[in-house]
Amino acid sequence: MIRIALVDDHTIFREGLKRLLMDEGGFSVVAEACNGPDALTAIRTHEFDVLVLDISMPGRSGLDLIPSIRSEKPLLPIVVLSMYPAEQYAVRAFEAGASGYVTKDMDAVELVASIRKVVQGKRYFSPQVAERVMYNLDRVNGQLPHRDLSSREYEIMRLIVQGVRLTEIGRQFFLSVKTVSTYRSRILKKIGVGTNAELVQYALRHKLID
Repeated sequence: MIRIALVDDHTIFREGLKRLLMDEGGFSVVAEACNGPDALTAIRTHEFDVLVLDISMPGRSGLDLIPSIRSEKPLLPIVVLSMYPAEQYAVRAFEAGASGYVTKDMDAVELVASIRKVVQGKRYFSPQVAERVMYNLDRVNGQLPHRDLSSREYEIMRLIVQGVRLTEIGRQFFLSVKTVSTYRSRILKKIGVGTNAELVQYALRHKLID
């Protein structure tokens, strides 16, 4: 029996995922959490074999949370669930310490396969993007300017290029507008552009957004 902890801020999605895994057989969901602090509490108070972690949550995201989990449970397999295509986030997830990366539009077979594989000590990502992801993982870190962004800077950068206002970004991450503005300035400097429009062009050129 593979014991699983689920971390996702959407209750309906989490419940559906739980039922899917329970119906599959051979799985037991022993812990659930809806945010970063609850996830850390779960790994300290429960014993399980794999963590299924949503990458996008209010406050501290799954991507930002992975290093903290790794510091407490270095060998815990982590499957990242994401609404974003693998080419946009998978490399960062693996660099942070994830064991697998599955998009939320996957079918049950793919999720089950990813969990079984990471529990065996292997890595998993969708076959459709495996070649691209491995290519990016093998590249020298920092070869492109956006690779030097922190996880939080990268997330804020993606929201900026999608046209999300700084006030809304601040609300999502529980940050002041001033702090978000500071992040924006830092991002522009690291990427080497001067305006949001140029940042959008950069993101499109490197396929960081759809």
